[in-house]
Amino acid sequence: MKIKKILIISLILFLSIPLIAQEETPKLDTIYLLGRKKLIVDVKNVSSSTIRYSKPNSDETVTLERKQIQKIVYNTGRKEVYNKPVMMMIAEGDWKTVIVTDRKSDVSGLYELGAIKTKSSAGSRNAKAAKKSAIIRLQKKAANLGGIIILLTKEESIGGFGEPPTYQASGIAYGYEPPKPKEEKEEDKK
Repeated sequence: MKIKKILIISLILFLSIPLIAQEETPKLDTIYLLGRKKLIVDVKNVSSSTIRYSKPNSDETVTLERKQIQKIVYNTGRKEVYNKPVMMMIAEGDWKTVIVTDRKSDVSGLYELGAIKTKSSAGSRNAKAAKKSAIIRLQKKAANLGGIIILLTKEESIGGFGEPPTYQASGIAYGYEPPKPKEEKEEDKK
């Protein structure tokens, strides 16, 4: 009877050694960005304007602005919500949702998708209608690039005193995702 107990105890100990020897995997936090992208990271520091984190198995610290983050779900289950989602139930590429700004701080941390340039339609009756037409055309071009915000770089009103008003605008389209290489764009068209 004693030999059975000793064998059972030694068997249990022998089988439990691999469990004790396993290294515990670190629990990670999840950052949800406003562009519906999520990052699995280890959050290091949360300040009033930025969040610092490191990627798994890396000592490099990355800083994000809080205005880019929707929420953080910590490994303990606790959630911190910073911003409401930017786009909910909006069709991708909808030009009406593209934001136009002239402040560089609004596009910090976003990916530059390309320069865009346009002018108003020929049928504009006044300067205000010409400007609106040019801005709509800019928004449509940015949406075609996958942009969500335009940083205006140049605006110019031309015409007056009997001439039809014309408005020219140019800017840079920005988005949450990096621009696609040319090869991928050509495959998407097919």
